[in-house]
Amino acid sequence: MAEFKSTKVSDGFRWRCRARACKKELPIRYGSFFSGANLELEDVVELFYLYSYEMATYKNVRRECKMADETICNWRNYIRDIYSNYFLDNPMQIGGPGRIVEIDESAFVRRKHHVGRRVKTQWVFGGVDVESKDGFLVEVDRRDAGTLLPIIQQYVRPGTTVISDLWAAYNTVGNLGYQHLTVNHQLNFVDPVTHATTNHVESMWARAKQRNKRECGTHRTVLESYLFEFMWRLKFGNDPFEHLLRGIRIDYPV
Repeated sequence: MAEFKSTKVSDGFRWRCRARACKKELPIRYGSFFSGANLELEDVVELFYLYSYEMATYKNVRRECKMADETICNWRNYIRDIYSNYFLDNPMQIGGPGRIVEIDESAFVRRKHHVGRRVKTQWVFGGVDVESKDGFLVEVDRRDAGTLLPIIQQYVRPGTTVISDLWAAYNTVGNLGYQHLTVNHQLNFVDPVTHATTNHVESMWARAKQRNKRECGTHRTVLESYLFEFMWRLKFGNDPFEHLLRGIRIDYPV
């Protein structure tokens, strides 16, 4: 099919079969990321831009793109699907020989000050490459060695120097092909002998939770997609809009 101008549609273009015996026509959005959307393309792309640079508050998008709240929510979910698909197609691995990765766990869903209805604490396990700043975040049901060690092997390359606190689940990390350093947080933030610290991963938790707070919290059912988004922003934060468009082109080839 070839693209041709059409005054009958708002997009101004349609697809038309080149064969004389056919001449079948299809919408210009057919088979694309925008298929089925009734919004003006320029409004959707503006939403992409605002979301990429974390300016897509509901107030901003309602004003700039003239969208209803439900529509804004749906498009934000579609964008997070692009982020999630990237890591499913390109499994994250950080560290390597001569590199340092700090690891830690943090609670993302729990009762505040033990007040309110009882909810199960949702733990997230993560790590960050001190040099590249790339990181991984994975929701976990347990914080035992049987849960955390396979995740370390999945996301951290052999030969990496891994730094953690003294949580018992990490006791055998040094047996998995890593150099393992620890810091005792009851005594120091930085180990006085090895200079080991987990400041970088603690900073990652602070940024992830600050963003979660701006979103007014995250429901458990969509927590994984928000974690993928945070990983994506760590990796592509210098040019998020271009990489979002690239991800759409990969997931929806025309």
